[in-house]
Amino acid sequence: MTKTILVVDDDPAVLQSYGRLLRRLGHRVLLSEDSEKVMTDPESLREIDLLILDQRMPRTGGLALLAGVRRRAPGAPDAEGPAGGVLAVILISAFLSHELRLEAARLGVVEIIEKPIDTAHLLASVRAALSGTARPRPAEPTIPR
Repeated sequence: MTKTILVVDDDPAVLQSYGRLLRRLGHRVLLSEDSEKVMTDPESLREIDLLILDQRMPRTGGLALLAGVRRRAPGAPDAEGPAGGVLAVILISAFLSHELRLEAARLGVVEIIEKPIDTAHLLASVRAALSGTARPRPAEPTIPR
């Protein structure tokens, strides 16, 4: 069954690269440079099965975008996937921190992928997210020093 993936990144070249790569899986891939539109337009996430977000974008970063989407009315198609489950989200970031991991876990991100991207890892993560086998991971516990 064909699924729909929306990738949001402010870099057009990166978006095109992700699009070419992800279409190899046989799914419909939508690309957006406009994180604000995705966050504010209720139609932007209709029928989306997987959302892939870049963390660092000039207007609205990936986790801020996701927080905005999650704040929308429960049960709305943009807060949930088409089958009624929680929308699966993969976050991509070059700058990982404990705080970022905590916030991503709180918002239900199923995977954080660190740049530079390993394409095999990205494709495996997408397959897992779309199959429902990827689950949000709890944040790593803080280790006292």
